[in-house]
Amino acid sequence: MSFMKCFMIRKYIFLIFIFSAFLYSKNVLILNSYHPSFSWTKIQVDSIVNTLLDSKQDIDIYIEYMDTKRNNPALMYKYKFLTLLKYKYLNKKIDLVISTDDNAINFLKMFRNELFSNSKIVFSGINNLNILDDYKKDDITGVFERMTPLVNYELAKKIALKLDKLYLIGDDSVTFNVLKKLVLKELNKTKIDYEFISNKSIDDLISKLKNTDKNSMAMLIMSASYVDKNKNPITMENALKKISQAYKNPIISTARVFNHGGKIIGGYVVDGNRQGVLAAKMALEILNDPNLKIKPILNGTNSYVFDYNALKFFGIDIEKYLPSESIKVLNKPISFFEHFKHIILIISIIAISLIVILLISLIYNFKLKKVNKRLEKSNKNIQIFIDNILEGIIISVDGICIDLNKEAIKLLGYENKNELIDKNILELLSENQKNFFDTENAGETIFIKKNKEQINVLAMNKKVSFEDRRVSVTSFVDLTHSKKREKLLFEQSKLASMGEMIGNIAHQWRQPLSAISTCASGLKLQHEVNVLDDENLNKSLDTIMKSTNYLSNTIDDFKNYIKGEKIITKFSVSHAVENSIDLLSASFKNYGINIVKNFDDVQIYSCFNELIQIFINILNNSKDALNKNCKKDKVIFISIKDEQNSVTIELVDNAFGVEEKIINKIFEPYFTTKEKMQGTGLGLYMSYTLITESLKGIIVASNKEFIYNSKDAKGLCMQITLPKYIEKKDDN
Repeated sequence: MSFMKCFMIRKYIFLIFIFSAFLYSKNVLILNSYHPSFSWTKIQVDSIVNTLLDSKQDIDIYIEYMDTKRNNPALMYKYKFLTLLKYKYLNKKIDLVISTDDNAINFLKMFRNELFSNSKIVFSGINNLNILDDYKKDDITGVFERMTPLVNYELAKKIALKLDKLYLIGDDSVTFNVLKKLVLKELNKTKIDYEFISNKSIDDLISKLKNTDKNSMAMLIMSASYVDKNKNPITMENALKKISQAYKNPIISTARVFNHGGKIIGGYVVDGNRQGVLAAKMALEILNDPNLKIKPILNGTNSYVFDYNALKFFGIDIEKYLPSESIKVLNKPISFFEHFKHIILIISIIAISLIVILLISLIYNFKLKKVNKRLEKSNKNIQIFIDNILEGIIISVDGICIDLNKEAIKLLGYENKNELIDKNILELLSENQKNFFDTENAGETIFIKKNKEQINVLAMNKKVSFEDRRVSVTSFVDLTHSKKREKLLFEQSKLASMGEMIGNIAHQWRQPLSAISTCASGLKLQHEVNVLDDENLNKSLDTIMKSTNYLSNTIDDFKNYIKGEKIITKFSVSHAVENSIDLLSASFKNYGINIVKNFDDVQIYSCFNELIQIFINILNNSKDALNKNCKKDKVIFISIKDEQNSVTIELVDNAFGVEEKIINKIFEPYFTTKEKMQGTGLGLYMSYTLITESLKGIIVASNKEFIYNSKDAKGLCMQITLPKYIEKKDDN
């Protein structure tokens, strides 16, 4: 059972493999009339195979030879060959057959219904132009072989000083007799005196050629099937050699395969290579589109080809009779230049390169002198430039100062650069900042002046290559005035928000103060009329206590906000948001602004007071925009989203947003979209500074469209991203 199962699996795998081969690859059979060593056949087969392979298509190529030059293609021979092909290709699907020469195409036509009946056929090298006249289907096309005796006759008349007769040489083969009819059809149109010399025996042919007219030329029609005196076939090459030796005058060739030197000068020849290439290209087109109908090719397979040695033997300058670009001369000796052209080319390139290098060197040296002068001048200009820039610059190697500019001398309180050159630059830093020069990052640090005074600086280190060594370039600016200005901006921003906060608190206090006043006056009146009981007393006192607690909490929130201590603590982000909303709640209620919350419970290590200041600045801006642009349905959406290592807070209003052309400017100092007396332009600047520098976060402003109360809405979205943990730092 297991054996049968294994056998069936192998059988299915084999069938899948066969199916895949049929599905993706194409099978092409090249069927040749003659044998593989026959030059004409070999040329055609090589050109067909190379063209098919160069197409890079998935094609399997099969080649068969009928060998009809060495075997009589009688009917029995054809049937036996048919039987062989049937057996060989029983399990192979041949998509297309390419046949070479007449016998192969006649064989395919004869057995069309028995062999390769579904295959397309492309022929090559067919002499009989009427070969398809008796064929009813349209699945055969190809390349005809057209011999042009009249063209070669016209060439012979130009070459020969006196041409009395033209001898047409053949071998009495079936192909020759087909060609003879074509030649007669053309030559009978002229008054030329011609004679056919053909014989199966090479010896009989040679004896006839030795007794030819002196003022004549010969033309090779077909010279491939000769036998010697013992009736043994001889090769075409040997036959052509004997013909060339027997005939004394120039011999014109009608096929390139006959060009074997001696007295065979060449001519307008049929080219087997061209025929093979054209036939293969037709085959590729048909394989890609089996329904494609292509007419047979009649022209384009002939060209002028000559033998150099034969032309030289007869002293024929062929370029006198034909344009040089239209001819090809074989066996032409290689000239000295052509023989050594690669060496001559290399020597020429080297010589030219040396001359070019010499010229470049001269030009380079000349320019180098000019550049050196410019460099000297540039160095002076650079030194002047460095000495006059606003940044202090210190250049050091391995921690030792080698140069510095005037601004550095001034900022550090020295009188001249010699006081610092060759000194260790670590002396400029306090003990806890000694590793500052080891990094290439920009940052704030403290430098120690000559008089031991400390100054805040923004400095940056950079390692560069200079004069074949690595040097450190430290550039720095004094932040003393910037720090004072920044502190002033913070105070201005806080004072501006404090004024608004006091107004909010005053509004918040009205209700609890009114409640306390009402309870106190009620108690006094009840006491005077002697109706005060314990229940009313306790109830009124509870109301007074609740109101005073509310007032006390409001004072604590305001006091913490005003104090503004930068203390890193763990707190809930939602607590900071709620605290900010509480401080502004009276104002929101007064202006009819609804707050919509969506909070994740997120704990962070950060500065609680600074975060409240940020929220208050943003919420105040939204409140002002809503009051200006909206009459009803005023809303602020606040969301808190927990991320992996951070928290994202979004505050979105429906006050129609900010113009896109100015949205990138809203974090700049003193930039405001409010009326001249209503805004300072510091709130968002301070919020941006606190988020990016103090809280190590990011804030992004964008316009956002959404649906609110079933209506389209648009407003400004402030997205804040904060880390869940920031390190505690020295206040300095």
